[in-house]
Amino acid sequence: MSGERPGRSGDRIRYRSVGSKRRVLGEQIKLAVVLFLTGCLMIALETTVCARIPVPLFGWEAAAPALGLLFSMALGFLYSEREGAIAGLMAGWLLDAVSANASVRGMMVLPLLYFLCGYLSGIIGRRRLAHNLPSFMVFSVFGGGLKCLFTVGLAALELGTLPPASWVWRGLAPAWALTVVASAAVYGILWIERKWLEPG
Repeated sequence: MSGERPGRSGDRIRYRSVGSKRRVLGEQIKLAVVLFLTGCLMIALETTVCARIPVPLFGWEAAAPALGLLFSMALGFLYSEREGAIAGLMAGWLLDAVSANASVRGMMVLPLLYFLCGYLSGIIGRRRLAHNLPSFMVFSVFGGGLKCLFTVGLAALELGTLPPASWVWRGLAPAWALTVVASAAVYGILWIERKWLEPG
């Protein structure tokens, strides 16, 4: 049989000819390039544009949503825990590289946190929750909360005591809220890219 029709087994696609394997390899490379550029763009937005937008509500200072975290979690949610974990590790390393906080860059703990969130998004989110936007937004509440706890822990280690409540309210609360709000946009972008790059 010389056709190139794929046979499905679960979520994986098995191709039956050399030509179709080359086509799938090309599609996988295209998908990897698009997702890599999307991740870099989100991290650039998080560290530049979003970090400079003021949030006047309740007297909040400028805060950036954790777009790198959302990107890795959305990959785990839409694809698998492997993609989410790898994206989380790379996003954490990239954020460490551009971070102005020397303690975060020195400890190199942020990549491990993002790795864990991307992996759990694939394991728990994809397999235990409904595969839709509201479920991802609920999951982003926990991911953003974990990032805030991580930030508080680093600040406490650096200061030797818990940071003041005003710093949490004016710095971490808006970041957490904006992360949850931005999760809809990040999920939507990756969902559209997935549909666009799906094999025809």
